[in-house]
Amino acid sequence: MKELFTNKHFILLLVVTLILLVMAALYTTERESVTFGEDLIASIITPMQSLFTNITDGITGFFGYFTDVDAIKEENKQKTEEIQKLKSTIRQLEQYKLENERLKRMLDLRETLADFELVGAEVIGKDPGSWYSSFTISKGTSDGLAVKQPVITSSGLVGHIYEIGTNWAKVISIIDVGSSVGAMVVRTRDVAVVESDVDLQQEGLCKLTYLSKNASLISGDIVETSGLGGIYPKGLLIGKIREVKPETAGISQYAIIEPAVDFQRISEVFVITNYPSR
Repeated sequence: MKELFTNKHFILLLVVTLILLVMAALYTTERESVTFGEDLIASIITPMQSLFTNITDGITGFFGYFTDVDAIKEENKQKTEEIQKLKSTIRQLEQYKLENERLKRMLDLRETLADFELVGAEVIGKDPGSWYSSFTISKGTSDGLAVKQPVITSSGLVGHIYEIGTNWAKVISIIDVGSSVGAMVVRTRDVAVVESDVDLQQEGLCKLTYLSKNASLISGDIVETSGLGGIYPKGLLIGKIREVKPETAGISQYAIIEPAVDFQRISEVFVITNYPSR
């Protein structure tokens, strides 16, 4: 800075500038015309004033830019927070919707099975694998449950209790290889048995066996419990026939059944503790 004020050219420029500014101030009164000298001085001063004005505007705009950026950042932050709150609200509303649908299905089931005594329970454990071939529920003997009681959901038949404790019970499902259910095809009234095997269990399927060779079954036929066998009441939905195949010996046939219950997703069930035919 000291070197700048010792520079002759800078000092000369500064003096000329000051003189011009003083002279401009002296000639600011309103007149109809100006002298040649005044016009010359104004011609020199005007570009300099424009330069100073542009520099000032540029500096103002430069700092104004950063002010705008900060304001935009703050606005974006607020909008992001609002979006997160809205997403949280939507998730909560979806949960309420699912819960309402679940409660409605439970109410519909209780109305459909008005003559049945039901105890609701949650699934608290399952065997390894993606399918609920057997699992544990949160109720037991203290809740009036017992071995061989049927287990259902609002969709259809799940299986029955095969082991029990005070506040827990284990359920074997109809897709387990150790399960068998007396069944009947609703359309044809053919009586058979629903079983499973290792391969079908891995697909969440079961099969209708001991069918007559002459049974005229078709894909889409509905299968329900027959009431035979002493465990399951008559009329519980098991599923529908996917395809019909002949047995190896050719003297009978069997059908692949797609269960009504989704055995990959079971979170709660109903245990039938009593029904009219008992």
